[in-house]
Amino acid sequence: MAEKNYLHTAYANSADGTYGFTTVYPNLNLLDGTKDFRGDWQNAGIWVNDGTYKGLTVKSYQGTWNGTFRKYIVPQDGLYTWSSFVKSESDTSNIFRVLFINNIQKPAVGLGRKFDWLRDSVTVSLKKGDEVIFNYGNSENNGGKLSVAGYKLEQDSTATPWMPSASEVKTADWPKYVGTYVDTNPTSSTEPSKYDWDEMKYRVYLDGVPVGGSKLLSFDLENLKAGTSYNVQVSQINGNVESDKSESVAFKTTLTK
Repeated sequence: MAEKNYLHTAYANSADGTYGFTTVYPNLNLLDGTKDFRGDWQNAGIWVNDGTYKGLTVKSYQGTWNGTFRKYIVPQDGLYTWSSFVKSESDTSNIFRVLFINNIQKPAVGLGRKFDWLRDSVTVSLKKGDEVIFNYGNSENNGGKLSVAGYKLEQDSTATPWMPSASEVKTADWPKYVGTYVDTNPTSSTEPSKYDWDEMKYRVYLDGVPVGGSKLLSFDLENLKAGTSYNVQVSQINGNVESDKSESVAFKTTLTK
């Protein structure tokens, strides 16, 4: 019996795939102002700008709790994933992720004491109208500096790379290159050199949401639900310029037996 071949796809912001590499196409951020903490961020006055990390403004604070955050009102029931870059510079610290839903604090989750930049994430089930707050704090009075950057809230259960919100995003923010290779392993490699890279020529939209890109007008839609109607559109990419989306093409997946 012949082995099954799998097509693997990845995205990046450099021609060799090393910058901004991801095997998951990024979702848009549900929060505004996360690149530079612009707008209405609570406790922002006691957090100081502290350079950048991966092109994102870093906010730092030395003290207990008082995390900086932006409230979000959930528009519809579903799973939502929160992620952020976090760093702690002292063994005397004790860093926690804190979640409030409708002003009720959920059990805090410890991240450790001294650690270099990491990307923390958590997925929660939320209801329409829920008021949600995510932030980070230090439980120790003599703790050292805590730094955060790149807050992101998105629908579904996967933490995808940081992106701006729908009102902020520009064509240049999306991955510019697509890489592919084929083998018999169903798991995609995280090594950029494994992929053949080319500049992205098209972006594919599913029900108005970008789900991937292609160098050719050929694209595999994944994780579709059985017995569900979808609308597909395509736009053309030329450098940092994107064309208008094509007319919508509707289709319905078949029911599983």
